[in-house]
Amino acid sequence: MRLVKISNEFFDKCRENNVHKELMFNEDGRPSVLIVKLKYKEQYHKFVVPLRSNISPKTPKNQYFSLPPNPKTKPRHSHGIHYIKLFPIDDRYVQSYLISESFDILVKKIIDDNESGIIQSCQEYLKQCESGNKHFMTPDIDGIIDMLNTNKDTN
Repeated sequence: MRLVKISNEFFDKCRENNVHKELMFNEDGRPSVLIVKLKYKEQYHKFVVPLRSNISPKTPKNQYFSLPPNPKTKPRHSHGIHYIKLFPIDDRYVQSYLISESFDILVKKIIDDNESGIIQSCQEYLKQCESGNKHFMTPDIDGIIDMLNTNKDTN
């Protein structure tokens, strides 16, 4: 796993293909966690899980992996890896995220130390999505996969 940014081109393509609802857009290069292989409907895909600064205090703990609060985190809210916001991605839309601040180094270490649990939680959530138990705030995984596959054929 690594911290990455997603290109604006990806978000533009999602808008063009009307599969942009519930995506966490690239506000100033929002960091995301890239997970190389997760199984969804019998196929392996790369997925990205955005980091969120203000996860509601009402959000069930099993929907995210908590990280130390960042400067944008509001009181009583959480900063973390929000599993229900994951979406598939292709390499061409993945950009490097510069890890230079001490806070980013800390976050990366916590993620690395908990990698297997994060991957397992994401995989479990994808299994729920397959069975029709998808959170209403989850991006259109099937639509994005279709868009990525269509764009593969035309590039």
